[in-house]
Amino acid sequence: MFRLEARTSTPAWFNLALPLLAIGATLVLCSGLIALAGAGVIEAYGVMFSASLGDSYAITETLVRATPMIFTGLAVAVAFRAKFWNIGAEGQLLAGAVASCAVGAIPMPGPLAMLLMALAGAAAGAAVALIPATLRVKFKVDDVVSSLLLNSVIFYALMALIEGPWKDSFS
Repeated sequence: MFRLEARTSTPAWFNLALPLLAIGATLVLCSGLIALAGAGVIEAYGVMFSASLGDSYAITETLVRATPMIFTGLAVAVAFRAKFWNIGAEGQLLAGAVASCAVGAIPMPGPLAMLLMALAGAAAGAAVALIPATLRVKFKVDDVVSSLLLNSVIFYALMALIEGPWKDSFS
């Protein structure tokens, strides 16, 4: 008969090997997909590397594009530690972006604009996160489902803004 026991510790080599194994498996899987598409695997990886890390501009662009995702991942990690399965991080990111853009459209001095945009983005993301949390506490609604469904609501609200009041008159 089997008995489940909690691990007391994980060997250091295992903590190092697991991410390396995941990266290796990803490279092998993607190489297979690239080869199936009929492209050169080495050439494709070379283009990906040079486009993302090839020069100082590419590195800067990679960091600019990765920063929101890094912060979103950190925010989700905090929620996971609290045993709240926050699947709505995408909607919270979009809500924060909408609020930041709305504040950024108001004429004001640069440093004040940056501060208020950051605060508005954080407040909007927190407000969106509060919706599934309230539904869970008050009505016992599953937080995974409600936060996931809220992503679509936020996305379509953003699309309505882009196609409506925020649409450039010259486009």
